[in-house]
Amino acid sequence: MSARSKWIPFYVYDVVKVARLPVPNEIRGPKCMIGPKVWVRRHLRRYLPWLVRRQVPRNCCWHHQIDWRIAAAAAIRLVREAQAAGLRGDDIDEFVMDRLADQDLGDQAESAVIALTCTGAGIQLAEPDAPWRYFEGQHRVAAQLDQGVRETIVQRLELLDPDTGQLFQD
Repeated sequence: MSARSKWIPFYVYDVVKVARLPVPNEIRGPKCMIGPKVWVRRHLRRYLPWLVRRQVPRNCCWHHQIDWRIAAAAAIRLVREAQAAGLRGDDIDEFVMDRLADQDLGDQAESAVIALTCTGAGIQLAEPDAPWRYFEGQHRVAAQLDQGVRETIVQRLELLDPDTGQLFQD
């Protein structure tokens, strides 16, 4: 058994600026998420946010029905509380789930917070040389860009040494 085979997958939660995330141009549907006008607007929002008005939630698809400003703010607040309490990895997911009902967000926003914080299902960027930019969450990023959300939660997969509790460093 190699030394790396004992390492276990471990999710790290980061708060990032949505404008710094890659614009998700590889989306194939629904129609409200694709097309040259949509992509140009997202690039403008990313680089010149004051030129493009923020969109409000709309009824075209699940991702656009969510008020991502509320959901992302709640997810960030809960993740930061968990991290301040010394929690990491899967424990953050459990912390968020335990406290989500107390947030009084409504069903849609609660689902969105879960979509951002559930271990392994949150927004995850692909490897740097991968043909796709996102492993998970490109529709969520697109909807957040459309609504002008400033910060969100991104998960990255690291390797953890179970003996020392340290992250693997290349």
